[in-house]
Amino acid sequence: MKNKIFKFLFLVVAISMISMSCTHKPYHPTKSEREWAIDHEACEVWVREGIRDEPDTYDNFDEMRLIHQCMKDKGWQWERTDLFNFKKAPAE
Repeated sequence: MKNKIFKFLFLVVAISMISMSCTHKPYHPTKSEREWAIDHEACEVWVREGIRDEPDTYDNFDEMRLIHQCMKDKGWQWERTDLFNFKKAPAE
């Protein structure tokens, strides 16, 4: 009986965490989503070149943090979005 309850609670927590992780998106006041990809790739290249100089002093978490900081320096922010968006965006 306890095993079933534990599995159910684990499933609920896992579903909650997955759904919460999908509720943020990058936002920039003057750039499009396409430019996000360009900026992100430029940040990845810049960070990885810097890490190549001293590979023993950095790990994967440092790389992610530095890329995130680079994107923030370029003006990108993460905004919270609705989990379910029932409103359709107007056509451009």
